[in-house]
Amino acid sequence: MTKYSIYKTENYNDWIKTQSLKSQRQILERLLKIEENGHFGHIRNLGKISELKFADGRRIYYGIVPHATVILLLGGNKNGQEKDIKKAAKIFSQIQS
Repeated sequence: MTKYSIYKTENYNDWIKTQSLKSQRQILERLLKIEENGHFGHIRNLGKISELKFADGRRIYYGIVPHATVILLLGGNKNGQEKDIKKAAKIFSQIQS
């Protein structure tokens, strides 16, 4: 079982602050499952990046780099998904440069 380290970008940190305390707790629980058990739950692969999908439409976009590090790039919801995917891919591309 792979254990992951999680790094949060400023874009992600700005987004998470806008979420309710209940949502923040749910997200934290999901991230702990990734760190401790390597269990991502419901995801969608988008090429170089992926998205964690939540039942209420929330999304967290992330990329994985060597040494099992998950980089949380951006959060959003289903309504802004196309724009968020493009922005997350751009952020990940900049990190990899």
